[in-house]
Amino acid sequence: GRGGTEPTVTDANLLLGRLDPDGELAGGVRLDRDAAERAVAGLAARLGLDPVACAEGIVRVANAEMVRALRVMTVERGVDPRGYALLAFGGAGGLHATAIADELGIGRIVVPRASGVLSALGLAVADRRTDTRRSVMLAGDALTDAAIARAVEAIAGGPPAPGVERRVALDLRYAGQSFELTVPWAGDVREAFHALHEERYGYRDPEAEVELVTIQVSEVEPGPALAPAAAGGARGPARRRAVTIDGRAVEADVWVGELAPGARLAGPAVWQGPEATLLVAPGWSGAVDEAGTVILGRD
Repeated sequence: GRGGTEPTVTDANLLLGRLDPDGELAGGVRLDRDAAERAVAGLAARLGLDPVACAEGIVRVANAEMVRALRVMTVERGVDPRGYALLAFGGAGGLHATAIADELGIGRIVVPRASGVLSALGLAVADRRTDTRRSVMLAGDALTDAAIARAVEAIAGGPPAPGVERRVALDLRYAGQSFELTVPWAGDVREAFHALHEERYGYRDPEAEVELVTIQVSEVEPGPALAPAAAGGARGPARRRAVTIDGRAVEADVWVGELAPGARLAGPAVWQGPEATLLVAPGWSGAVDEAGTVILGRD
């Protein structure tokens, strides 16, 4: 209702029934389904598509872009995304989570209670941390635990304060390389570097000399703990509505507001939270933990 006429991903999700045409988004924003339909229909006419098919196409393009970015952060770095959970955040992250997880072969999705304001929450509860870095250039026989310990003591200037955890990270490389990999200082540093290099680049060179370039000493004070979710949240769906998924309309359970710990969601379902919306596609289900986090898995 603010003058825009070009179709957006939000318009597409609204047309597909994944957003509530009669409700409010965070901040009291109301969506105009008729305006969204006009915008998507204009693009659909140019493409020779049905408006609903066009809306699904818009969502697929958005999903493909997110999958591409995730592949850059995982597959292209030698990391198999199937071994990880997908963290869905942002006001609309949950609307796309199951489709993205299916594309990447991920079997677990984590949707925080405050996913729409997760960055602000993270800043509030994050550990308080001070990092100090120093170049040391140790290699060969000089690269020993004793030498690392002396360097750490010199960098830190004394023991950590009460309640503060000290973490040490090492930037290591093979002699002659122009880049480093960071490993925590724990156990055999050479073996830790070889293993990480093999994971990241597909090979290790145990005969090559390993160089320690930089030591980082972090002093970490834990942030405040999150309060548990309110016990008075929703324990069941408020209503049902038609949602288009994979080209067909299905009747989905609609959950509204805060969710009670222990509540179970099964697809097809939509959770309209205070700051975000989650689409649980058919074949996915899960439960709400004590912190209010929705944890989904494949059926």
